Amino acid sequence: MGVFVKQESGLLTSQNPTSDRVWPETGLWAASFRVMFPLAAVWAAISVGFWQWGARIWPNLEAGLAWHIHEMTFGFGGAALAGYLLTACSSWTGRAPVGGWRLIGIAALWIVARGLVLLDSALAAPLSTAFFWSVAGCLFWEAKKGGRQWRPAFITICLLAGVGSVLFLWRGEASTWPVLGFAALLVFVGGRMVPAFLFNAVGSKPVAGPWMTTALAFGVAVSGVAPREWALAVSGLLLVQVARWPVRVATRDTLLAILVVAYLWLPAGLLAMGVARALDLWPIAAGFHALSMGAMGGLIMAVSARAFAWRASGVLKARRGVGVAFGLVMTAVILRMGGWLDAAAGLWCAGWLIHLVVMLPHLHGPVPRPVFSGARGK
Repeated sequence: MGVFVKQESGLLTSQNPTSDRVWPETGLWAASFRVMFPLAAVWAAISVGFWQWGARIWPNLEAGLAWHIHEMTFGFGGAALAGYLLTACSSWTGRAPVGGWRLIGIAALWIVARGLVLLDSALAAPLSTAFFWSVAGCLFWEAKKGGRQWRPAFITICLLAGVGSVLFLWRGEASTWPVLGFAALLVFVGGRMVPAFLFNAVGSKPVAGPWMTTALAFGVAVSGVAPREWALAVSGLLLVQVARWPVRVATRDTLLAILVVAYLWLPAGLLAMGVARALDLWPIAAGFHALSMGAMGGLIMAVSARAFAWRASGVLKARRGVGVAFGLVMTAVILRMGGWLDAAAGLWCAGWLIHLVVMLPHLHGPVPRPVFSGARGK
């Protein structure tokens, strides 16, 4: 499982450019990104459509604010988390990405949980928890079998997500802590991933150690209960962090550009929260939508775009349509923050459906190694 195979030279053509290193497994169920990222895109559109227009079509629909928050974080975000972690784990275990019957089971848990949460079933909470804990179990098993490097932080994150989901559902009240929790996760993961891709593009190593992103992630997580100055301070520190990255290289690469733009919604959202508390210039919900729609939605789309990128000689290039989809989603964030709800929901749904169309033709064939970046040295 840990070895790689080379493609036949006839497959590397202008019609089918790809990496010259692939995992042995092939097809839809060969890696989680091929299943969970499309599911995340579908649910991003459906859940927002339900929230914005569902009551007009389904008068008895019980999709309140608590449902909306849960499904945008634990639902949409949970699918993306599984798609990323169960694929990326191959980089530290040396084994192929999680696939096959385990992936089928995890996807089934996620799908059934979405329906049960919508119907407000008593089984929704345990199934939602089972989904996250199954992802954690797969990560533990892969690390154990690989015997190389462990990432206990990611296993812990999945376990905590399972606990958070069940507590949120049992309480049944709207709260912003899932948004801040996911934003903290994006700082923890994105604060390492985005600069790694940027510095790799210019041929140098990142300038900051992992302790910085860990500290910033903690700061984001507690911004909802800390004094308003806290959110402003963490926002400023995130901007200082980004200022140390070679972001200029992103102007020449669509995949890097959308990563940077999406990450910048993290300090923008915290800034909007802090200013809303201090000056009451706009609703504090504007900041939370900057974090959920802008940072979370943008980074999920940016990372999934890399997984389905066009590959030639180990170099990743954005598929046609990615820029349009990302632009629609980013415009939706601005409109939502300005209070244009129908227009924002419409553009959000359109952006994710376009992104789904971009991904669908590429759910088959060999799985490139690595998935989220260009081919590494042999």
